[in-house]
Amino acid sequence: MNFGKQFLASLLGSTLAMVIAGSLLIFIFVGALVGGISSAFEGVGGGSDMNFDLGTEIEEGSVLHLTFDAPMAERGMELPFTLQFGSMEPETQLGLNHFLADMERAAEDDNIEGILMTADMISGYPSMLGEVRDALAKFKASGKWIVAWSEIYTQGAYWMSTVADEVYLHPEGGMDMSGMGMETTFYKRMLADLGVEMTVVRGPDNAYKSAVEPYLRDDLSEANREQLTAMLEDFWGRMGGDIAAARGMSMDVLNGHVNSLSVRLPQDAVSLGFVDGLMYEDELHAHLLEKGAAEDEDETSHALLMGYGQYHNPNAFEDLIQNLQVELGAAEESSDEDEANEDTADEGEANSVAVVFAVGAIESGAGDDATIGSERIAGALREARLDPEVGAVVLRVNSPGGSALASDVIWRETVLLKEAGKPVVASMSDLAASGGYYISCAADHILAQPNTITGSIGVFGVLPSAGKLLKERIGLDFDGVKLHDHANAISMHTPISGVALDAVNESVTHIYDSFIGHVAEGRGMTVEAVDEVARGRVWTGQDAMEIGLVDGMGNLQDAVAMAADMAGLEDFDLIEYPEPIDPFEQFISDFTGVAQMSAMAEAAGVPADAVQAMMEVEAFVNLEARDRVQARLPYHIRVY
Repeated sequence: MNFGKQFLASLLGSTLAMVIAGSLLIFIFVGALVGGISSAFEGVGGGSDMNFDLGTEIEEGSVLHLTFDAPMAERGMELPFTLQFGSMEPETQLGLNHFLADMERAAEDDNIEGILMTADMISGYPSMLGEVRDALAKFKASGKWIVAWSEIYTQGAYWMSTVADEVYLHPEGGMDMSGMGMETTFYKRMLADLGVEMTVVRGPDNAYKSAVEPYLRDDLSEANREQLTAMLEDFWGRMGGDIAAARGMSMDVLNGHVNSLSVRLPQDAVSLGFVDGLMYEDELHAHLLEKGAAEDEDETSHALLMGYGQYHNPNAFEDLIQNLQVELGAAEESSDEDEANEDTADEGEANSVAVVFAVGAIESGAGDDATIGSERIAGALREARLDPEVGAVVLRVNSPGGSALASDVIWRETVLLKEAGKPVVASMSDLAASGGYYISCAADHILAQPNTITGSIGVFGVLPSAGKLLKERIGLDFDGVKLHDHANAISMHTPISGVALDAVNESVTHIYDSFIGHVAEGRGMTVEAVDEVARGRVWTGQDAMEIGLVDGMGNLQDAVAMAADMAGLEDFDLIEYPEPIDPFEQFISDFTGVAQMSAMAEAAGVPADAVQAMMEVEAFVNLEARDRVQARLPYHIRVY
């Protein structure tokens, strides 16, 4: 009897504890969400000085305020922000697809007087930033003005800002014009000191496949130095060329100022022609009012600024609440009616162009919005192929590559799309290298940006052995039995060698031969010609066009227009694949796994880029992984 009472009391107590804990979690989640809504809506590409009511119409004389203080992504989120694990703070994001469309709309919007850019720092690859700058140039070509002002210009932010008609700097501000460079960290000596040996296998003559060099060398190989120098020259050719043209100086003069660090004081920026003048913020607003901007009713002598997030979706708050209601079960919506409509819809002629976004490193499995999972992306391509309403497909690629196997799975679906008679245009963004090129090479037409990083046609595998570390430093010993000679050939404590190493090399060579064979078939080249420009060599988009790996230059919108034209579509709809991952599901999943590890590392002071790089290294040195052979770009590149 006493046991029964104790059991019931324990059960009741546990149940109440679970209910209370669950309620607390909901209150914490909702509280953090509501607490972050205001800052999130104000932070999506807009300034902190925005004063407007959510949901109101755009007033005449409004100035679109761009700060670029949120990371740029290929595809914008349905919600204006997500909650970040750990801090429970809102993380905003700019979608390139949204931005390009919104700049076209703003150019035709009679209520938008002009654009104010106040970008202190812009982080990203040269290619995507170049697309953003080109979109701003098109806006300016409509006859409307752009004014740039900042307290401090980083090099990337200044490059973007020079698209403006007028560029101003704070009187006590500064500029970073120190030029471009790249640096690689080498691990060979550290691994040797730890007692870890790295066995590296590469495709034949893949001398440029430098992702493995940090484990083999303590400096750059001549081949790697050659391709890095060529890549930087192309980057600076675009960036420096834009700056020089915008500011009316030659490249020689610009390079002279950069090499001598001539811009040291704010007045230097004026006297050397980098900016048009020095202004405090109140003087800036007075200048905007003189240019025709409306005055903000809530703040005297201030121009009426509208943040980009509010301009993109004036009803974002209402959309968020509706989404919350659906997700939390407050409003039950049946999809039966939608399914019925789909079932009864006429299967007429194709009237849509599908854009399939392939973003992130390539791996087997489902993946997510930041990772190319072969199942998810191949499934999206398959869905587009089987949909009678889809007449053409644009494969938007922003990937450094990854698993060779997963890349081949996706490549096969692009081939089947072409066999089904649907034109395929590959649109290369920042990266379409190695595996990213693999999944693009079968397209009917490939468009890139001049500074797209592509090529890197090659494969490698890394097989670590920590025998010295485990035995001599940690004190572990190993023994066992086996029935076959090479049953333990791949082991964490014994370097691979002999017949087993020969077998791995043969497998890597086979994958490389398949890779260049696919490229040759897709590009109409001989295998020998592909091999000459492959061998792991990284190319910029402009150089890739000259050697036949790319057909032309163009952005996502150009690719869509080309695909529609190839399919004979004039008035067409745009469909995006794959279905975005629900942000609330993503938030819950972030409590475990990769996001949690990343949050802990960042809390310890490890930069986010370094965390990403370390996790990618773990992916291809994991002996249990089925994707050990990689077709991956060896660099993480950002312009600041």
